Amino acid sequence: MYNPATRLLTILELLQSRGEISAHELAQALQVEERSIRRYIMMLRDMGIPIEGERGRHGGYSLRPGFRIPPLMFNADELTALMMGLILMRDIGPTPRLAVESATAKIERVLPAELRPSAEALRSSLVWEHVQLSSHAVPHEWVTAFTLAAHEGQSLKISYVSANGEMTTRTIDPYGLVFHAQAWYIPAYCHLRNDLRLFRLDRVRSVSPADQTFSPPAAFDPTRFVLDALAHLPGVYTFEIVLHAPLSTVETLIPPGLAILENTGNGTTLMRCYSDDPYWLARYLVSQEISFTIIATDELRAALHTIADEILASISKNN
Repeated sequence: MYNPATRLLTILELLQSRGEISAHELAQALQVEERSIRRYIMMLRDMGIPIEGERGRHGGYSLRPGFRIPPLMFNADELTALMMGLILMRDIGPTPRLAVESATAKIERVLPAELRPSAEALRSSLVWEHVQLSSHAVPHEWVTAFTLAAHEGQSLKISYVSANGEMTTRTIDPYGLVFHAQAWYIPAYCHLRNDLRLFRLDRVRSVSPADQTFSPPAAFDPTRFVLDALAHLPGVYTFEIVLHAPLSTVETLIPPGLAILENTGNGTTLMRCYSDDPYWLARYLVSQEISFTIIATDELRAALHTIADEILASISKNN
């Protein structure tokens, strides 16, 4: 019923899910004799899996406390999701490229043969050009520090440079980390201002744990707070674009954190987003296979004209 490789994987899954299991129970599950189980356990130990055994009538096998192994098999949908996540991290910048490549290689080594071509195709062909962080790059350690603090309710001390160049030292309660329009934003309660504030991660100069913890407000939506806060910041444009496609179609193409989408009827969708860089949004709109009409702003129209002139000039040179 099982080949040897499948039996080894089954033993690992049972050890992880059961905590401790006897040789008799393993033999029944794998439909083999108990001496075969002992042989498989030795094979796994030779492969570096720390399996502990307790002798006696009521003894059994278990993994060393604290040891966990990652999922051993992926289906096609799981593989696509995993590889796209790794490629996204490779292209947006915070995660060291070497770490992403190493993780990708480890996953590909354990994939069954029928899934390897799909993994190789995704790795070599998929590029997320519109989310590169060349102008707002941040250390990957800070992405980890702020997301961990938000998850654990740990306040942080930060040195921060505001948009006008003022340096301040603050204690904040970070409620999340949101990636929007080529920048990372931190919605947080600021103890210096005694109010909710929005911070940009690339303006943080230092970060360390504070001697206090917090609980975020009930039903707080970090993405909604970031979008609402950006709408009122000086120097940030409010862009409005009518996309000539129904909301159901647009939602499959526009990431949730990128813009607010509203069904306007007649098969069109209103897209509202905020950024200090109209050229980024212009390039993004051009890359989408949806026709659109600009409602606001003139800066976005000018950026689109500039990009159109660059495209036409490129075509003229080639001819």
